[in-house]
Amino acid sequence: MEIGEGAAMKCEICRESVATVHLTEISNNMKKEVHLCESCAQEKGVAIHSQVKNLSLPEFFGQLTDAPPSTEKQKKAQSCAVCGIDYQEFRATGKFGCASDYQIFRKELDYLLDKVHGAVQHRGKMPMRLGLEMSKRRQVDDLKKELRSAVESEEYEQAANIRDRIHMLERG
Repeated sequence: MEIGEGAAMKCEICRESVATVHLTEISNNMKKEVHLCESCAQEKGVAIHSQVKNLSLPEFFGQLTDAPPSTEKQKKAQSCAVCGIDYQEFRATGKFGCASDYQIFRKELDYLLDKVHGAVQHRGKMPMRLGLEMSKRRQVDDLKKELRSAVESEEYEQAANIRDRIHMLERG
């Protein structure tokens, strides 16, 4: 859909109203965009900013994900010996009481991060001084995953090539 300069984008459903709701979905490295007017978005069940403006960030993430599999008894019993915060308070406020909470709630955090970001390990930018070393380490990690996949699918020639690339990178 080409848009001339200054032209307003039309809703992809009714093709009449101006699109004010823009959704982007990225799945399997494929980007899909949908542009809707407010009324078509509401008909499709899309939450609009004006409908969620009083929703706090912890409430938003609480609704976005289900809690990780564990019993209520475990959640209530789990609290920090340093600051005293428990799981329920963490979920209600979205804030930790101290640095120890990252370890205490690690299982819940990993689950939440995986649901929200699709991964637990951050894969963003890094300082230049660490760039080459980190890049090499990341490449080796990615190749090891490829190697496991190749072995599982019994592609032994490809697995041997990947193994050799790993050895080259590790030797420098």
